[in-house]
Amino acid sequence: MTFNSDAPQQPLSSVAAVPASQNVADFLLSQDASRFFIRRYFLLTGALIAISSVSLFLLASPEFRTACFFGMAFPIITSFVSFLVTEWAFEQPNMIFMTVAVMSLMLRMFNLLIAFCVGYLILKLNPAGVIIGLLGTYFSYLVIEISYVHNKGKLLGQ
Repeated sequence: MTFNSDAPQQPLSSVAAVPASQNVADFLLSQDASRFFIRRYFLLTGALIAISSVSLFLLASPEFRTACFFGMAFPIITSFVSFLVTEWAFEQPNMIFMTVAVMSLMLRMFNLLIAFCVGYLILKLNPAGVIIGLLGTYFSYLVIEISYVHNKGKLLGQ
């Protein structure tokens, strides 16, 4: 590697950086919206696990219970990953944010299909249990994700 001393040197202050929030209040409001999601995420996860555990152990067959827990596990994981991706996308230009949001939705729908196929076709789980676990949990998390995106967008003026 050779060093070209004829090339103009740029001072470190001219290097492009990631744009910061407009002011401290915007940053704190943004953090409040993120805390809102994380708090709701863990409350919903605990409530879903507690309520479903009690009701499934009392009312459901072991096959249905296993399939339902399998179906519930997937949206729990993907919702948190979606939150992390959305957090990143909020700092990007609007077009990138919209692209990430739409692709995230399509990817999660495709993943729900894959999870159902794995549970039903490969693992031979009860199809009703897998569907109820997947859709019930997915739509529960979707409600808090939509409210999080709405609140954070409103607070940031987007």
